[in-house]
Amino acid sequence: MRFSYVGYKPNGEPVKGELEADSEKTAEATLWKSEITIVNLKEKKRILPPIQELLPSLYAVKTEEIVNLNRDLYTLLNAGIGIYPSLTMLYERTSKASMKSLIQDILQSVESGSSFSEACEKHPKLFSPFYIRMTKVGEEIGNLEQMLQQISIQMTKEAEIKRKIKGAMTYPMIVLTFAVIAIIGLVTFLIPAMKGLFEQMGGELPFLTKVMVTVSDFTTDNILYLAIGAFLIIGGTIWYFRTPRGKRTKDSMILKTPLIKDVNIKGAMARTTRNMALLLGGGISITDALDLIVQTSDNHIFKKAFQQLRSDVNDGLLLSQAMKNQEIFPTLIAQVVGVGELTGKLEPNLESIANFYETETDRAVAKATQLLTPIMTVVIGGIVAVIALSMYQPMYGIAGQLQTEK
Repeated sequence: MRFSYVGYKPNGEPVKGELEADSEKTAEATLWKSEITIVNLKEKKRILPPIQELLPSLYAVKTEEIVNLNRDLYTLLNAGIGIYPSLTMLYERTSKASMKSLIQDILQSVESGSSFSEACEKHPKLFSPFYIRMTKVGEEIGNLEQMLQQISIQMTKEAEIKRKIKGAMTYPMIVLTFAVIAIIGLVTFLIPAMKGLFEQMGGELPFLTKVMVTVSDFTTDNILYLAIGAFLIIGGTIWYFRTPRGKRTKDSMILKTPLIKDVNIKGAMARTTRNMALLLGGGISITDALDLIVQTSDNHIFKKAFQQLRSDVNDGLLLSQAMKNQEIFPTLIAQVVGVGELTGKLEPNLESIANFYETETDRAVAKATQLLTPIMTVVIGGIVAVIALSMYQPMYGIAGQLQTEK
């Protein structure tokens, strides 16, 4: 919300201007902090809503920005600056409205007596239970800056893994989209143009050409209905995948799709073991750590496995023994965790597994990309070749008839 104000500075000089704030109360508090005596304060009415409201996903706070905020806050705290001055400095140098609003809200909560972790807890969509718990531990042991440093490392690595997994799945979709557009162009523009030429030349068309011409005629005659149908199917699919049942279906499909399955499992193992190592290193019990892992899992199959893992550990099983009961966990993880439990080095062993599976995720992504590219090239090339062949067949037939007549 944007407000216009009129007031006086401490020296009696009149001042007026505008400011952005969540509410009129917040705007008043901001002006009083600036030592401005308010004469008039009112919200500016807009004919159209701001672009941030029209395109919320574009202007929302991104994960990368939370990572940067966390890193910068660690740097300031490590330099001996208090939490409130640090947040104030970050607020003043931030230009993006959504980030500025977030930091301002955290600032106000801290100013009113809340801890940093409690202030972050008011924004569950931006700060995970894992983040809240780790910062709370840092506050309790009086070493918040070091905990923020560990969280920064973890968040950076996790964001990198997610980016690679997303990239492995996005590339084929982009190629497929362009291929579909190209094929639609051939069917709706090239074939109708060639059809007129074939009709002028006369003669019997080959079977393949008849099929392509029939498909083209149907597409051009019903282009509007087909477009509406495609829009409804795509929109319906997106909506369905956002429902609880649809998300479960999507998660199952991902873990049953060759190549993509390998990328997702290895990425999940890397994230899980690194989070476990960080949580245990922060003094959190293994059952509480597993509880946080369950809360932060975004795949229902993994979440179900982690829930069973937590249940087995609560019943008295060692973590390695509980992992052996779940097929989703590779044998290597259970073996290395078992060694760590026997030697008292569970945390470093989990970090070693995380490093190993981060490397394996890179290899899985590279393998998936290398294999998907030629597969899609062959499939798409085959479709285009069939269309091209259906167009050239009649031309060769007509050329043969002309030679025979001569």
